[in-house]
Amino acid sequence: MKPRTLTRQEMYDLVWSKPMTQLALEFDISDVGLRKICKAAKVPTPGIGYWAKLANGKAVAKMELPTLYSFQSQLVYIGGGSPNRYGYIDEPDRTDEEWAVLELPPPPVFPETLEEIRSQIEKLVPLIAIPKKMGKPHPITARLLAYDVDIAKERHYWYKPKYQHPNGQKLINALNSFFIYFESLGFLVKINGPRSQALSVNMDGKYHFFRFVCFDDGNHFYRKKSGSGMTYGFSWTGNQERMCENSDYREYSEITPEVLRDLAIELLMDIEERKRSSVEWVHQRLVHKKRDAIQRIEEKRTKAAIRRRKDTERLIEKRMELMRQALKDMKKPNERSSANRQACLGRQPCRQRPRLETPKESRRKFDDLEC
Repeated sequence: MKPRTLTRQEMYDLVWSKPMTQLALEFDISDVGLRKICKAAKVPTPGIGYWAKLANGKAVAKMELPTLYSFQSQLVYIGGGSPNRYGYIDEPDRTDEEWAVLELPPPPVFPETLEEIRSQIEKLVPLIAIPKKMGKPHPITARLLAYDVDIAKERHYWYKPKYQHPNGQKLINALNSFFIYFESLGFLVKINGPRSQALSVNMDGKYHFFRFVCFDDGNHFYRKKSGSGMTYGFSWTGNQERMCENSDYREYSEITPEVLRDLAIELLMDIEERKRSSVEWVHQRLVHKKRDAIQRIEEKRTKAAIRRRKDTERLIEKRMELMRQALKDMKKPNERSSANRQACLGRQPCRQRPRLETPKESRRKFDDLEC
């Protein structure tokens, strides 16, 4: 399955243009999985019998695409490409040559400043009401209360119950309203561990941990009071042992709807800032990858040119050596010939044999003797 990334509007147009079973085949996933992806992205899908009614000419209702907050994701990830829990992005594998010719998108430009975003968020976020008596508890609230009961049963245990005293009950009541509000915005509220009970809200795979504690529960080994009359402590962290050392640590005498509203605005602004930083980081990552790919290609070309030059120099040197050897071999026969000539010139002249007389000369010599 090839990873694809669509906008919510593009996904909305697709799911309302053809049945989910046909669309799932195009994405190479099941229709149930595709429906879950749409639900997570808050993209409405046609109900049962919609296409049959439409084929028979009956009136059907088309649901509108809901508008999300600015901090909520406007993208739909199918088959990868989404940020994972560690904040990294699944990028397609590309060669250096592909990175070098890749056309980079323009640098991100945000139409609104952070001050304008804060103004919008402050208008959207209402006071988070805290009822005097808790109604139906949120699933995370129920788990916290169950953990508290289990801790109370254990004698001589290091941790103490957190929500069984009056101020602790006020805290769990406020946390329940906090959980319900963020879940209504599309966040996933989680708790990690029955002992540490680190709370977090999750949006697009990014976890935002926080600690909200009461000083009356006996667990003073991991926090301290900084002022008199303070009952509650808060910090955006998952570390309970040293939460008071964080720069954002603060304390409250009472938990009010205004306190929860300010915390919600602070979290939403932090998400907006992280989102902008992430978008800028992704663009810079593409720029750096392309730059590094071009640099690696140039290094390869330089190394290849140096290697070819060295090979050429070695070949020339080898040929020159062969030529020098050939000249030496050519000089050796000439030296032997000249040596032979010099030896011949240095020899003594050979003695001549006595010449035999001819018969005519012998007769003349004999006649001279007779006279």
